Amino acid sequence: MEERRDYAVLRFVDQNGWSYMVNDYAKGCSLMEYIKQGIRVEKETVFEWIRQLSKQLEQYYRCGNEDAAYGYVNPYAVIITGDGMLCLLDINEPENEELLKQMKKKKLRMLFVRKERVLSQKTERSDDLYGLAKIMEFTAEKCLDPKAFTRKEERVWKRMLGKCYSSGKNAIKVLKNMQKEIGFLEREMERPRDNVSAKKILLAILAVCIMSAAIIGGTVKKPETKAIAADQDQPEAGVQEGVKEKKETKEVVEQNGDSPYLEMGLIYYVAWEDYVNSLDSLDKEMQETEFSDAYRVVIASLEEGSIQQEDGLNAEDAVKKILDELEKRAEKIQMKVYLYQYPLLKVSVLEESEKWHRLTKRIGEEMIRRQAWYRWDTNGEKECEVRKYLAESYFKLGENLKAAEQYEQIRKLESNEEELEEIYEKLQLIYEEAQEYEKVWEISREAVEVLPDSERLWMNYLERYCENPEMERELCAEAVKKAIQAVPELAESEAFKQLQGKYKIVIDGENIRVGE
Repeated sequence: MEERRDYAVLRFVDQNGWSYMVNDYAKGCSLMEYIKQGIRVEKETVFEWIRQLSKQLEQYYRCGNEDAAYGYVNPYAVIITGDGMLCLLDINEPENEELLKQMKKKKLRMLFVRKERVLSQKTERSDDLYGLAKIMEFTAEKCLDPKAFTRKEERVWKRMLGKCYSSGKNAIKVLKNMQKEIGFLEREMERPRDNVSAKKILLAILAVCIMSAAIIGGTVKKPETKAIAADQDQPEAGVQEGVKEKKETKEVVEQNGDSPYLEMGLIYYVAWEDYVNSLDSLDKEMQETEFSDAYRVVIASLEEGSIQQEDGLNAEDAVKKILDELEKRAEKIQMKVYLYQYPLLKVSVLEESEKWHRLTKRIGEEMIRRQAWYRWDTNGEKECEVRKYLAESYFKLGENLKAAEQYEQIRKLESNEEELEEIYEKLQLIYEEAQEYEKVWEISREAVEVLPDSERLWMNYLERYCENPEMERELCAEAVKKAIQAVPELAESEAFKQLQGKYKIVIDGENIRVGE
């Protein structure tokens, strides 16, 4: 066993959403020295190492400035203590000189630093993620048996590696997602496994899809379930079970008409925003691989928060491909439009460009035409969300009056006061540009009645009164009085004081005058 010694390390404390870094000492050895001993470990141990490292890097970023990077993530920069815990080495502490010398060797840097960065001292968070990915590969190669991972674990592992290698932005989000992915794998390993046949598992997935489809669309009937003898001591019953399962599976697929894994993947995202299980289900799709591959690019983009590309297929082409296919299946999915269209709508608003605004418009118009939220919406939230995205696309494409039509509907559905405040302001702006002044006044008056505590809306209201030369000054004074009574602190705001000077508003106790 490698001799343990004290190293200066970084520890972190989380409190109220912030992370605080503490300089400390830990007795142990570097991860590199540990691995060099040729010790084989369980895959659970490797998962735990990567979970700890991703957590500590995330904490490091949250206690620094926005662009803070650790600097050089490699096995010499990770200390493993006697109890198996990992700590990041304090690379700015001279006491760690022995390890720092090892880290500076070109041979090591060639392994854990991008080629273009080997001779550079500049580091970014993307370099940290690259180093983390290299540590993942290094530990898996040196510490695990070649076939240690299951197929599912290997997919998740490769997905995490891909994100580390390709991500420069949103490093904190990438690291948080890695912790979730590893948590998912750990729960999967802890879950007790019954001796269940693959056919039974498929039937269970089908049953979930059918029940979900029944809830969503009400058009799919659940097939009758018969008791199946599965006792291993009854081999004949086991044969009968296989025949029944095969027949029942075929009947279910014929009744459902859709691939179970495809819809299951969509349900995981739409209902629970569960990216891991969504992608895993889409990976298992065997009937419609092109369709599921296109959705996989969409879900991966949503998880990452930016447009992605996989196997030569980018998100834009994936969305167009899906939309064209959905047009052919219009009747088939008529009660499940929201399930199929919602992920497309969400991915279309990730990018700020005309081509994506036009895709948002196309998807939103179709969802509204077909009232896609039907059966999914209990309080108007989903309808409100769809209309917002459509309204924003209209606005950005210069179709302002169409945007106003959507905002008019949204103001009847929106319950969030801050959102409603913005909607009233946008409506006033659109109608003013269209020179529909009667509507401007109507919206302005309604806004302060619906949201009487909003300083912004009262300021808009007063501005419109006072700037109008045809408006009697007494009415302006009455409007000012009304505003101050509704929001007393308004009179002390900087915005009101500017308005006061601009229109010569004089407040003398209960008496208010506007203009000379």
